[in-house]
Amino acid sequence: MLIGALIRWQLLQHLLHREIAYSSWLVTCIYGLMLAYALSLVLYLALLLWAYLPRLRRNAACSRRLLALLGALGSAEVIANLASLNLGIVRLGIASYALLLDGLLLYVSVNLSFFFWYWYFDYPLRLISADAHSAEQPRLPLGILFPEEAIEDVRFNSTDWIPGPIDYLYFTTLSSNCFAAPEGHLLIGSKLKTLQLIHSSSMILVFIVILARAINTLG
Repeated sequence: MLIGALIRWQLLQHLLHREIAYSSWLVTCIYGLMLAYALSLVLYLALLLWAYLPRLRRNAACSRRLLALLGALGSAEVIANLASLNLGIVRLGIASYALLLDGLLLYVSVNLSFFFWYWYFDYPLRLISADAHSAEQPRLPLGILFPEEAIEDVRFNSTDWIPGPIDYLYFTTLSSNCFAAPEGHLLIGSKLKTLQLIHSSSMILVFIVILARAINTLG
């Protein structure tokens, strides 16, 4: 949400300071994006309060439905950021260092969004797998196979290793840079594979359309 605020602020600065013949359609689109951001920010803060205040009062965990709603709202904000930046490129002529900065901000926001979704879909499967393994039932397949658990399973015949935030952040960042799962990591299941396809497509759009244009206009 903070990255969305920075991108929209730069978009508004270009709208106010560039001497371009503005159409009513362009102004309506830009201020519509500003209004959409304001409404999404209010909803996002309200959901955060709803999620964490009961947890502080009753020590109750946040529900997965509420987490999914927060994640969906953050992902919608990433899409709005992408639309805002492309509108700025086409209609306002944003280029050079300003576009490079916006592209890097968008790169960070996409990584943060998919970092959440990889954790959201993968981590609960590990808890279910641990319960099934402890009850001497067949182990359920995991969403993401990390090198550490593969080594642990082969060499020590154990399934105690659980990935932490740095593991998911490492996987997400390298997936963004490589446009695929990094070496030594495997994806198991249609949900994670679909998420990886969307992630790769988003990063190709960011790198090729936005950052490449920014680098080409630096001179």
